Amino acid sequence: MELSFILANLFADVPKAEAVVFLDKEGETIENFTSTIPPFDVKIIGAYQGIHFKQFLKNFSNLKSFYYSGNLHSVFCTLVGGEYYLVLITKGKAVPGITLRFLEKAKRELEEKVL
Repeated sequence: MELSFILANLFADVPKAEAVVFLDKEGETIENFTSTIPPFDVKIIGAYQGIHFKQFLKNFSNLKSFYYSGNLHSVFCTLVGGEYYLVLITKGKAVPGITLRFLEKAKRELEEKVL
């Protein structure tokens, strides 16, 4: 219940949010919220962020989060509790500072209340 509440708040707090997905270390979706992106696509996108994170960690051992933006979407990913991933997808180019602040807030809440 707490997990759903935290993810729903993140989804509501971030302007242009289209999806939020929480995954385990194997890339399996634990919970997700989506508005316009089909749930299966959100699961696939989320799983790929876990793969990217593992590859990045080979070269950047202190990496805690990353994001990238395209013309249609921005994708933000953060490591939660060392074994989970929180992924946020926004429509268009999001403002990184604001978005990362909300993502970090959700990460702290997950680590304190869920894990």
